[in-house]
Amino acid sequence: MKTEGMRNQFFLTRNKLKEVADHLSEPEADFQPEGFSNTVRWQLGHLLVSAESFMFGYPQVGSPVPEIYASFFERGTAPSRWQRSAPSLTELKKQLEAQEKRLAELPDEYWSEKITSPIPGMDIKDREGLFHLLLHHEAMHLGQIQSIKRLIAVESR
Repeated sequence: MKTEGMRNQFFLTRNKLKEVADHLSEPEADFQPEGFSNTVRWQLGHLLVSAESFMFGYPQVGSPVPEIYASFFERGTAPSRWQRSAPSLTELKKQLEAQEKRLAELPDEYWSEKITSPIPGMDIKDREGLFHLLLHHEAMHLGQIQSIKRLIAVESR
C-alpha cells in the first residue's frame, strides 16, 4: 500500500505529540515563553484544526471538531487575542485522538482523490499531497511543542 509509510509517519509523530501532551498541566499548556508567539495549547489546537482542514474540509464540510475552534487555532491566531476561554487540554487531546482514528479509517482510494482548490504556491494536486504537507506540518509543530516543554522545565527549577 502506497500510503502505509505515510500513515506510519503520521502515527509516529502523533503518538509523540500525545506523549508530550499527556505530561502537561493546564497552566503549563498556557505557558508562553519569551520569543514565542503561542503556547502548547495553541499548538495542539492548531494541529487539530489544520489536519481537519487539510483532510476533511473543515470548517466548510461537517466535522466533529467544533467550528469555534477555528477562531482559536487557525493560522494567524494567537492566545493573546483570545476573547473567551479556549478548549481544555483534555478536550483537545480527545479531539486529536478521535481525528487520528478517522484518518486511520480512510480508504486507500481516498488518497488519490484530486483536490479542487490547491494551496496557492504549492503544487499539491491530490489528497496524498495534502497528507505529505500534513506530515511536515505536524513534525514542525511537534518541535515547537518540545521546545516550549523544555522551557517550562527550565522555568520550574
